[in-house]
Amino acid sequence: MFGLIVSEPSRSAALRKSLCARLHDFDLPLTAFTDTPAPLFLPVMTRASFLRKASAALLQPGQPLPAEALMAFLGDGPLVGNVLRRYLFLQLSLLPYLRPGREVTPLEGFFLLGEDMLVVPVSQEDTVDVQLPPGVWTELNGACHEGRLREMRGYNEMPVLARENALIPIGVNDRSTSHDDADQVTLHWFQPAGAAQCTLADGTQYCAMLSGGRAVIKTKADKPYHLIVHRDGMEHLI
Repeated sequence: MFGLIVSEPSRSAALRKSLCARLHDFDLPLTAFTDTPAPLFLPVMTRASFLRKASAALLQPGQPLPAEALMAFLGDGPLVGNVLRRYLFLQLSLLPYLRPGREVTPLEGFFLLGEDMLVVPVSQEDTVDVQLPPGVWTELNGACHEGRLREMRGYNEMPVLARENALIPIGVNDRSTSHDDADQVTLHWFQPAGAAQCTLADGTQYCAMLSGGRAVIKTKADKPYHLIVHRDGMEHLI
């Protein structure tokens, strides 16, 4: 299940109603309530620790956020809502990549989304310190990393990186789960090398290749798309 999922084992109608109103106030579209506990959040001690865990949970489809903590920390002001929106909307924009059934693979210090995306949760000390898999990994903001990634990071700066030569489809709709992933999709080709491809959940396939020094796409898609090439910290709209 994708989107914002809230764990509410107590089945409190009053809490559910209040939380729905609070989420609406912060422009946080709710996907569903669940009785499944939220194990990533035990224990939650402070607002900062909640936000670190929530950021990582929102990029692991199907992970619920605990209702009581969500309700409590949303009452602290706009910061919590802003951070949650950032990562919820990022997950929703990544649905063209995630929907074909990309598995979450936890590894030491980070987790993989499918084979081509890597997420590094921020530690309690506001740092990231991981040995990246081989190759150049590019953050969605364009920063490139290779080898060891060791930096000070806030809970609103969690690294989300793409593998070298990965073709990642990113959607234009970041507010809901009920849309056509091929509708105005943007293909992001990171550190291109030769050729790459991606396939959406409906079977639509895009093949990227370098021809005469230029990047081109071959596809039978009947909807418009865009291609952005990320190379050496620069972005090029094709």
